[in-house]
Amino acid sequence: MTEIDDLKTRYARQMSLPEVGEEGQMLLAGKRVAIIGAGGLGSALLPLLVGAGVGHLTLCDDDSISVSNLPRQTLYTTHEVGRSKAQCAAERLRAANPHCDITAYSERLTEANATRLIGEVDLLIDATDNEATRLLLDRYASEHQIPWLYASLEGWCGQLVLFLPDSPSRYRDLFPEGAEGDAPSPTQAPFPVMATTPAVIGSIAAAEALKLLRGLPSPLTEGLLLVDSLQLSFQLIDRKSTRLNSSH
Repeated sequence: MTEIDDLKTRYARQMSLPEVGEEGQMLLAGKRVAIIGAGGLGSALLPLLVGAGVGHLTLCDDDSISVSNLPRQTLYTTHEVGRSKAQCAAERLRAANPHCDITAYSERLTEANATRLIGEVDLLIDATDNEATRLLLDRYASEHQIPWLYASLEGWCGQLVLFLPDSPSRYRDLFPEGAEGDAPSPTQAPFPVMATTPAVIGSIAAAEALKLLRGLPSPLTEGLLLVDSLQLSFQLIDRKSTRLNSSH
C-alpha cells in the first residue's frame, strides 16, 4: 500500500464529511499547533488532533508522570511513572500516526523561551492549570497574531474560550481575578477533578481546534462555554458581558 493510499484509507470516514473532504484533510496536514500542557487535558486532546491528521504538533510540559495522574491522564501507563510527560506523549502519538510530525519539549513555558518553544504556529492551545502561563499565552498570541484556545476544568466542570487575534476581549478581561498570574503554592492541595472531566473538555477543545484549522466558524470566538458533566448541562454565554473566575 502506498502512502497516499494509506492516508486515504486512514482518513476515509473523516474525509466523507462535507466540512472536511480531501481538500480539508490536506489543509489539516499542513497546519501547526502548539499545545502547552500534557496532563489531563493534553492527554485527551492530543490523540484526537493526531488522529484527525493535524500535520505538526509541538507540546511543552516540564512535569513527570506520577501515579496520581493515571486515572485521568490516559496517555500514560503505570510502567512510565517517573518519566517525562512530554516525551512519553510524543512516543505514543508517533506510534498512533507516523504521518504527524511531533516535537516535544520537557520544559516549562516562560517569557524567555516562548519564541523558541512555540515557533510559528496556526493555533495555540492551553492545557495547563496555572494563571501565569495563561497570561503569557494571551500576551504571546496577541503580539504574534495567533489564535489561542483556553480550556480549564475542576471537579465535574470545565470551560472553554477561543481568542482570535482581533478579539476585542482578552483573557485578562474575561478573568480579571486571574490577572495577577500567581503560581500555586507548593503546599496548596491539588484541586479535585473527576477522571472523566478531562476527556469531556478535551474532546470539545479538540473539536473546536479542528474547526478553526479547517476554517469553520466557532461559537467560542464570541462566547464562553460552561460545561457541567454532573448535571449534563452546557451553557454558552456572551463574553462581552462576562467577567469570571478561572477554573484550574
